[in-house]
Parts: sequence; structure tokens; C-alpha cells
Amino acid sequence: MSRRKRAKVDARELDEKLKPEDSESDHSEKSKITSSSPAAVTSRRESSSSRTTDSKKEEKPIVEEYKSEDIEEINYKEMLNSLEGAAFQSRLPFDKMSSLEAECFSDLQGSSAQAFIQIRNRVLKLWFEDPKKQLTQERSIHKMDPPYNADPVLILRTHAFLERHGFINYGIYERITPIPSPPKGKQRPKVIIIGAGVSGLAAARQLKSFGCEVVILEGRDRVGGRIVTYRKGPYVADLGAMVVTGLGGNPVTTLAVQMNIDLHKIKQKCPLYEATGNQVPKHKDEMVEREFNRLLDATSYLSHQVDFNYYNDTPVSLGQALEWVIKLQQKNVKHKQIHHLKALITLQEKLKNNINTMSDIKELLSSLHAEKETLLAEKDKGATGDASILQEFNLRRLNRELNKLCNEYETLTKQNNSIEEKLNQLETNPPSSVYLSVRDRQILDWHFANLEFANATPLGNLSLKHWDQDDDFEFTGNHLTGR
Repeated sequence: MSRRKRAKVDARELDEKLKPEDSESDHSEKSKITSSSPAAVTSRRESSSSRTTDSKKEEKPIVEEYKSEDIEEINYKEMLNSLEGAAFQSRLPFDKMSSLEAECFSDLQGSSAQAFIQIRNRVLKLWFEDPKKQLTQERSIHKMDPPYNADPVLILRTHAFLERHGFINYGIYERITPIPSPPKGKQRPKVIIIGAGVSGLAAARQLKSFGCEVVILEGRDRVGGRIVTYRKGPYVADLGAMVVTGLGGNPVTTLAVQMNIDLHKIKQKCPLYEATGNQVPKHKDEMVEREFNRLLDATSYLSHQVDFNYYNDTPVSLGQALEWVIKLQQKNVKHKQIHHLKALITLQEKLKNNINTMSDIKELLSSLHAEKETLLAEKDKGATGDASILQEFNLRRLNRELNKLCNEYETLTKQNNSIEEKLNQLETNPPSSVYLSVRDRQILDWHFANLEFANATPLGNLSLKHWDQDDDFEFTGNHLTGR
């Protein structure tokens, strides 16, 4: 679906500036939904261009694909090498405090607050330069640019804040300093974690790095939690969660660097095929996709502008709203048909009346012409006196009436030509008899199914008002997968 949505962060301009350009083969691609997050209306697909059997011609798109990936990798590294990019990747505003920072550093105002922002951005940049090793407080002080290295206490506070809230020193990295010991006379904090899934293991690792004594309780005889969709011998793996939905602001990107995972851009082309096995024509595909996006826009208008979110005191689902809008569109199509037919009938009635009037005029012209011929014959006999004056008067009257009727006939002829032209236009361009044909509805249902896949639930379970509430917080950039 079009409806490309980007994260609402103060540094969003950075993503536009450093956003990698797609390869030539992707320029014609359109937006569809492929994101796994709710409401992600992400780039989906376009019908594939016809392929050639010439192997030399097939090699060119492959080269272009790798060029695009190289550009993306270079741009991403450039982004992390800048202070603005480091803040953006950490989902923090580049030039001001976040609400959490303002709460934790309420004592900093004015120039002190600006100094904190500059120190924070530089510490983040140091972390992204080498996320495989722990960023220590000592290195942060040693590498800090002047004049911001003049306040080592603020650097230590900033480092502690970023580490405590998981902005640095997270994931799988080499620890340089020993795990901190508890104050003299006190024991390590003890934490019990329920479940040895990915989240439990990650939380235990982080808490242990903070100096806590951690115990993980797991009901199974194995760790990994839901990572269990594939088994081979004693090994267990999972085939899900294989797509990185954008690099911008995504901490998974750091994990990929730490584990030396190569990320490759997922091809955006996704042709649709009908039940007959034939590919959906490009113009039909684009037309239905546009209508799908218009339907989503209409439901958004109903929810946020009209505030139509409840029906009979029950929350309206996205699925209900979509079907209601489709029915309204179908009703609108019928109204257009009725208006079209009424216009045809009106013009036809007018043409019929004009033809009847012209027929009457012809008869009247014939009668007047015969009367004139009779008067001319009598005038030739040489009448005198009052009779001669009366004949002249009647001839002039007949000539006047004949001219008037001829002008009226010509006017009606021109009107008929105009009416027939309008009728021809209406008859050759009738409105659609249906809003969606059976074929169109099948293609639209693919989009609905794709949206259900993206949200991991039927559309009838999605709230009309809240289904896309996380759109503003999506990660930016292309979708990638590890190889």
C-alpha cells in the first residue's frame, strides 16, 4: 500500500537525506504491505517485468541489486559515523533532550543541557563505532572532543544513564571491565526471571552485567522459548522472525553487526497470479491497489475526522469499516447508474419532442406554402382596390410566418445535433455497472489477507481507531533478511 509511514522522531530528516536510492529495477515498484508490525503499510510489490532467456541480460539486474545493497551499507555506515545519525539510530532527538532525559537530568538547564546533548551524541557515536566491545567510562572520557571533555562528571553521568537504559553496551559484546561488585557489606541484588526464551535470556544477560545475581526458571528441558518451529536431531531452530523491517532506529541492526550477520535487501517485486495461473495484468494490479489505499484512507477519515468508532455501543473493527465503505461505494455506483440513465432519458425525451415539433412545423410550412401559391395565383389575375391591398397584406404575413418557422426548424435541427452528440457520449461512456468485479474483489482480498498477515490477526479483530497506532514509530529503510 502506498501509505508509506515513517517514524516521528526529530531527526527524521536524516533518514530522507541518507536514504539509499533503490536500484533501477526498483524504480517502478509500488508500495504494498510487507511489514510484520501492525498497520505497517509498507512497500510490497509490483508486477515483474518480462524476463528474457538471454543469460547475459539476466545478469544485469543481479548486478544492480548488489549495487543497491552496497549503497545501503555505505549510507548506513555514514549515518552511524555522524552525531546526528548516532542519535537517530538510538531513537533520540539530535538537538534536544528526550522526555526521559529531561526527567533524569532535571538539574541541567541552558548551556549545561546543551553540553549534555553534545556529550550524549558523542558517547552514542563511540558505541556504534565498535559495538562488539564494551564502551567503558574511561574510553568515553578519553575520546571526548573538546570542549566537552572539560566536565568528566557529566560524561560519567551520561555514560551511566545510556548504559542503564540500554542505549549502549547491549547485545552480544566483549566485556572489558569486570562485573561491578556490590558496596561493602551488601549482597548482590537477586533477580528471578520466569522463562528462558529470547527475552528472558537477554534480560538475564543485561541484569548480570549490572551486577545482579540472576536465576532463570524454565518449565521445559531446553532454553529458547518459542524458538521451536524446526527440529533436527538434538538441535532446535526457528524459521520465523527472519525479516529486519528497516535499519533506521532498529537495535536489531546492532545485533546483526555483533554476530557478523550479512543483511540483504529483500526484493520488492511480488507479482500476483490468478487462480488460472496467469499473472494479474499490471494496469489491473495498480488499479486495485489504488482502490485498496483509498479504502484505507476512507476508514481513517471515518475514524479520525467523523469519529465513527462505535456502533450500537460496540467498537467498530477495521474489517467492518472496510466492508461498509465497500457497500457505500457499491451504492454510489448504482446512484451514478441511475443518474446516467436519467440523463439518457431526459435527452431522449427532449430529442423526441423536438422531432415531433419539427414534424408539425413541416406540415404547417406545407399548408402555408399552398396558401401562398393560391394568393399569388389570385394576384396574377389583377385585383384592384381593397382586394389588391388585402392580397399584399396576406402575402407579407405568409412570408413572415414562413421565415419564422424556417428559423425555428433550423434551431431545432442544431439542438438535435447537439443532443445526439451528447447521447452518443453517454452511450459510449456508461458508468461501471459494479464497484468491484469478481476478479477485482479477488485481487482486493489478497490485499486484505496481506494486511491480516502483517497484523497477525483477522481484520475483524483489529480496532478501527487503534489498528495503525504504531505507524509513527516504524523503523525506516528497506526490509532486509540475513544470509
